[in-house]
Amino acid sequence: MKKWICLLLAALLCLGIFCGCAKQVEETPAAPEQSENADAAPTEEQTETDSTEETTSDALNADIVFWSSNTETSNYGQVISAAAEAFMQENPGVKIEISYQGTDIQSTLGPALDAGTKITMFEANTDASMVLWKDRMMDLGEYYTTVYPQTNGQPYGDSIVGAYNVLAKVQGDGEYLYFPYLPQFVNVWYNKDIFDACGITSVPTTWDELMDICQTLVDNGYTPFTSDQGHIHFSFGYYVQRRLGDDAAKALVNSTDGTEWSDPAVLEIAKKFEEAASKGYFASDIMTVVQPEAQQEMVIDKKIAMYVGGSWMPNNLRESAGEDFRWGSFTYPLVENGADDGSSLCYGCYGISINKDATKEEADAAAAFAVYLSMGEWGSKLVSDCNAIPIAKEGVEWPPMIADAQHIYDGITNRWTAQTAFALNNDLLPTVKSALTKLMGGACTAEDFIAEIQSYYK
Repeated sequence: MKKWICLLLAALLCLGIFCGCAKQVEETPAAPEQSENADAAPTEEQTETDSTEETTSDALNADIVFWSSNTETSNYGQVISAAAEAFMQENPGVKIEISYQGTDIQSTLGPALDAGTKITMFEANTDASMVLWKDRMMDLGEYYTTVYPQTNGQPYGDSIVGAYNVLAKVQGDGEYLYFPYLPQFVNVWYNKDIFDACGITSVPTTWDELMDICQTLVDNGYTPFTSDQGHIHFSFGYYVQRRLGDDAAKALVNSTDGTEWSDPAVLEIAKKFEEAASKGYFASDIMTVVQPEAQQEMVIDKKIAMYVGGSWMPNNLRESAGEDFRWGSFTYPLVENGADDGSSLCYGCYGISINKDATKEEADAAAAFAVYLSMGEWGSKLVSDCNAIPIAKEGVEWPPMIADAQHIYDGITNRWTAQTAFALNNDLLPTVKSALTKLMGGACTAEDFIAEIQSYYK
């Protein structure tokens, strides 16, 4: 009998222990973002993951030095500084020192790393960082499979916009070398009020449809397009990539003797722009206007309908445009006999990388801060305070001024250089811009355009 009582007491004691454990899990504060199934009972695997996250967060212990390509007084810099302070309060074992380098980082980071300066993590536009510091970057694959409080119950790699997961792996040659944030893309921006005034109810998906819209705009007294020397190659470059494909476009841009410019398809493309110019589809001052005058004319005079530009353009013009300016957006249209089916987009981003020489403790803390900054509460702050595009796949609304573009990544499986392939050859680019200015200004023929570019190689 005594033996039976002892067994009963032991069973009750075990039950009490399990109840106590369950109560402790129930009282654990929720993560900043919850999935739709947050109220469902966790599986054994989920409980184990949550426990690992809690332990990992408590265990972070490292001094981090973060070099940023932003400036301290910019909206981006202010959000980064505030996020670092909040992260350190939540993780007392971590100290973050931020060095704001601005655009000088492209010339300062390499020598500093060579000199052995302590730099745990750094960020910049990835098209630049992959060229300059790729061999300095740590493989972040393990962190892409980690679930963080900011990733809505998913591994980090599954919680970001899919196009940027693909981009990071492609740029890293199969490895993940940065945490993407501050996405960017090039597309067509337009004034919705002008489209409405002209009875244009849908955006074009093909070049012919775009030309029809241009004629409707002209018939109603509006100028379809403008541009300037900073961005005039965007439209032509996009057409080249839609028509020829990415490989052929890069071969054209990186030609060593100009032979590729003799391709009849390139002349055909130039003739499309010559025809558009002859019909008055480009602003009359396109040959003389300088950056940012063309953009200012578009939003102030409200007589120019469209501009092929970057996703940063509406934010740069927010003061001039005013709160009542209605931005519309559509992807660059498909072209006749094109090599692309619309699954490609000119896009890029900034990326946060970790120095490959960082210790495991430093890397863990740096990775946690990179996710903390770019996702969840502080990712939302970048959107609200900087009009940045969210990197999170869900749970964050786009800034109202560019919300019309929020589906631009749908169906995108292939990435093109953010500012078209022409951005890959800075030596050739001035010649291309000069020739394009004349072509789009109606001052030369398509044949003259090709001849001017081929003269570059002589």
